[in-house]
Amino acid sequence: MAHCNTILSQILKFVPRHEFETLAKQHHSGRAFRKASRWSQFVSLTMAQLSGRNSLRDIVDNMSAQMHRLYHLGSAKLSRSNLSRINEDKPYALYEALFGKLLTRCQGLAPDHNFRFNHPLYSLDASTIDHRLVFVCVSLG
Repeated sequence: MAHCNTILSQILKFVPRHEFETLAKQHHSGRAFRKASRWSQFVSLTMAQLSGRNSLRDIVDNMSAQMHRLYHLGSAKLSRSNLSRINEDKPYALYEALFGKLLTRCQGLAPDHNFRFNHPLYSLDASTIDHRLVFVCVSLG
């Protein structure tokens, strides 16, 4: 039987697991998790974002339906209470550092591209960071 990687696993390959675990250990505070992990949280939230899930119950139901694929992603199924507890004290600094690592890797791959556009190109990001809505608008043109 042929094996094919899911699109989610291909996307997660952009985030090296050993680098993520190193960052998770650096930014972890509080007591250790028994069954859950930051990687499982990351996989759950990534899957939820890509599939447009709206609630913890919806995320957990989707993860239950995809349980046979979680093993291959290095993740475990999280209960609704576990996911809620992990999200409650999620360290934004972990994801900020992860973004920095991914950004430097991307800048290293394409350092001197001179794209030319006929019209201005804008990128808009609306992210919730530390209970404040942050809007970033970058002119690329």
